[in-house]
Amino acid sequence: MIKSMTGFGRAELKDEEKMILVEIRSLNNKYLKINTKIPESLTDFEERIGKLIRKEMLRGTINLTLEYKTSEQEPKCFINKDVLREYYSSICEAREEISSEQDISLEKLISLPGVLEFKKDVGNGKVTEDLWLELEKSIKLAIEDLKHMKEVEGRNLQLEIEKWKKRISLLLDKIETKSANAVPEYRDRIQERISSLLEGTEIKIEKNDLYREVAIFADRCDISEELGRLRSHLLLLNDVMENEEPTGRKLEFIVQEMFREANTIAAKANNADIIKDVIEVKTEIERIKEQVFNVE
Repeated sequence: MIKSMTGFGRAELKDEEKMILVEIRSLNNKYLKINTKIPESLTDFEERIGKLIRKEMLRGTINLTLEYKTSEQEPKCFINKDVLREYYSSICEAREEISSEQDISLEKLISLPGVLEFKKDVGNGKVTEDLWLELEKSIKLAIEDLKHMKEVEGRNLQLEIEKWKKRISLLLDKIETKSANAVPEYRDRIQERISSLLEGTEIKIEKNDLYREVAIFADRCDISEELGRLRSHLLLLNDVMENEEPTGRKLEFIVQEMFREANTIAAKANNADIIKDVIEVKTEIERIKEQVFNVE
């Protein structure tokens, strides 16, 4: 069963001491790209989070947002008064040297590097590991929620692909029937044309020459192999969707081969009705291709 590359997952862990909220979104991408948005206090876990996602996800753009709050009402930032005093002292000395009366506001002083510092919530090693276990559990739950949604979307994609596959099969049957009639129609048409051109003359066309021309046409416009390969690709498409994982890149290759066979049929057919049907086949293949790009 195929899986969609797009989806959303969410998990929340809450107790009297803390709250952990994880949201993860997956978007289309040929490769795996991970974007994380986590609190500064949890940046030490960023590498672990990336490894966890890479272990569970195959491809796509993965956007993970993590919120972490504790019940302790400790300030998350503080003013380093020692650094503030040094800045102010240096500014006062410089102001006296250049004889300037312009003062500097507290807001500007606080914005200087090193004055405003942020605390990290993570404490000793044991606290760090305990917290990671809870973060890991929450992230895994969010990923499982995401996977479930991707499976549901995958089933919908497969239903759409199946619909277009059936349409292609019907069109191939029509093309095969028309192809079988193409040679007799060409023979009758060329006989009528030659008879019309030679009417009123004593010139006669040899039957062997006519048969040779028809045989050359039959060989040149024979599309039986291409029809067979295209049907084989349809069977392979179904087999991959049902039995293999991951499927996205292999499905992309199969669809590419389907386009190639359809183009060859159009080039060899030499029949307007067949070409019209081939255009419809390519339209259905294009619809499958658009959905395959959404498959993981």
